[in-house]
Amino acid sequence: MNSHSMALSGASKKVLIGVFGLSDYELRLVRSVLSLTMASGRRHSYALFDATHTADPDIVILDPDNMQARAALQTLIESRNIPEPATVFISNAGQTTPGKHHLLHPLVPTKMLALLDQVADELDRVMPGAAAVATDAASTSSSVVQPLMQRTAPASVLQTGHRALIIDDSPTARIKIDLELRAMKIASDCAETGEQALQMLEKKAYDIIFLDIVMPGADGYEICKIIRRHPQTKRTPVVMLTSKSSPFDRIRGSLSGCSSYLTKPVEHLKFRAVVEKSLTAGDLPFAMEKASGLAMGT
Repeated sequence: MNSHSMALSGASKKVLIGVFGLSDYELRLVRSVLSLTMASGRRHSYALFDATHTADPDIVILDPDNMQARAALQTLIESRNIPEPATVFISNAGQTTPGKHHLLHPLVPTKMLALLDQVADELDRVMPGAAAVATDAASTSSSVVQPLMQRTAPASVLQTGHRALIIDDSPTARIKIDLELRAMKIASDCAETGEQALQMLEKKAYDIIFLDIVMPGADGYEICKIIRRHPQTKRTPVVMLTSKSSPFDRIRGSLSGCSSYLTKPVEHLKFRAVVEKSLTAGDLPFAMEKASGLAMGT
């Protein structure tokens, strides 16, 4: 690996991410997402590479159809005399790209983070020595063209049976909660509306649900009431997310059946305490429901 991060293990140093060929909007999104990893207690934390860094990028995100982006990356490699960094290709649906790591336009933050974690783990395994990285990068560049992968890293990587559902129309809030959950080895799925979440609950069981109050369509109180009316989700912990915390909000939340409250932006220690308490309270009944073979909608 590059001199900047010769010891990624234990997240002792930032992993530098170079970006080539993304739109201004996607670049701002990447910068915002990477900044959230710095204070979440994650195994890997990331920072956006720029020309002012004396260290070299560890991973690059590249649009291979953008000729200027490819030229800029090649110029960087030649000017710094460095091996080709591990590359994540980003392109439009239906296109194929070289290499084994792919993302699709428009960029989905949770999928990007999952793939960056996967690549960073691979770089950990080939340490020490930049020669190993160079060999790995070369083999990646010359690999057979494959169809684009649209899935995130498998949940088994998280080494836990717990899975959460995050229901929030704010991308920033979803990313923050997803990062906190990953630090606790908990997998998660996301929904932008309550209606979308109810469809997901018909197909999959969850150990804990994070539910925003203010959303387009049905609000969090209405969705929580629906969740509580169904026999397969009536005992699943539901944590309400609110940008304000007033007695009135808590009364309405209690009447709708929520288990707990978190005020956004969520605080790290309080988040962990609420999750641990909720899962401890909800583990037994949820396990009994899963063991009985029941699934919502059947």
